[in-house]
Amino acid sequence: MQHQVPRKSSFRYLFGIGLAFAVALVSPVPCAAAPSVAPSHGYDRGTYVLPPQTGRTPFQFAGVTIPLDRRGVLARVQEELNFLLMDRRAKLLEWFDRMGLYGPSIKPVLAEEGVPEDLIYFAVLQSDLTPHARKGTGGAGWWALAPQKGKKGQPPAPWAATEDWDDRRDPVLATRIAAGTLKGLLAKTNDNDWLVAICAYADGADKVEEIAAKAKGFSYWDMVMPPYSEHLIPRLIALKLIDTYRAYYGLNVPQMPPASYDFLGRLKLLKDLPLHVVAKWCGITPRAMWELNPGVSATTGLLPKADKIFPEGLPIRVPKGTAQKVQQHLRRDGYVAN
Repeated sequence: MQHQVPRKSSFRYLFGIGLAFAVALVSPVPCAAAPSVAPSHGYDRGTYVLPPQTGRTPFQFAGVTIPLDRRGVLARVQEELNFLLMDRRAKLLEWFDRMGLYGPSIKPVLAEEGVPEDLIYFAVLQSDLTPHARKGTGGAGWWALAPQKGKKGQPPAPWAATEDWDDRRDPVLATRIAAGTLKGLLAKTNDNDWLVAICAYADGADKVEEIAAKAKGFSYWDMVMPPYSEHLIPRLIALKLIDTYRAYYGLNVPQMPPASYDFLGRLKLLKDLPLHVVAKWCGITPRAMWELNPGVSATTGLLPKADKIFPEGLPIRVPKGTAQKVQQHLRRDGYVAN
């Protein structure tokens, strides 16, 4: 005869299971705390805070001391800090890789041009440090350089582009052009303020200069900038903070080795030079050769000969240790004069 559980016992059994399930739902479950996170500013989730070191020594960006002791400034910087660390963490790692790869090529140019090294972070936000970056406003390349147009008497764009070559995609040429533009904008700001100059570059000189003219004697933090620039400067500062204190934010990633190459200078070519030909001379792939020379159009793959647009020729980079071999091939095959 099959044994049956008495109804009263079944009820107690089911009631016990239900009570245990309810307790499990409302009981707190222990979890590992995120590093360097503390609740702040009314967020309903953990918030990353500034490293303790920033409270002991002044923090500067582009030679400008950032007044992090001001509550409003701190709140704006911390908001961007959390945006980058929580919503763009994977992108941060990509940026740091590219800074390791291309920073050693870009930073010396900034120094030569008399522009603060910190402005490399601006290039990061402008293009992700990729030569093929494009903005909806028409900007392209490492610094989102765009043509100047729309007004009579305005000077032509300080860069050149053809179907074979674009100055904006070359890291060194683009950096020199951007540095010149930024220095020109700096000269028009109140008290040579790089933060305002960056805003003028990003949002348009006319717009920002008008705002600055009405706020003489005041800093960036006291002005109301166009929407993009309102977030741009705090985000640049947050990016530098994260880069400076990577260990504090748990971003201890191996540094990418810098791009290594021989620079042949500007070549006054007698005829167009296909990059795949140079790649064969060097024993590398055409893609690897293009990555060294991103100013060349990926579609045509030709380094164009010297002409009225490029009378001095164009720069070329080849793998480290292959300069002499490439120069011999150039002379032998009639690409340059003997």
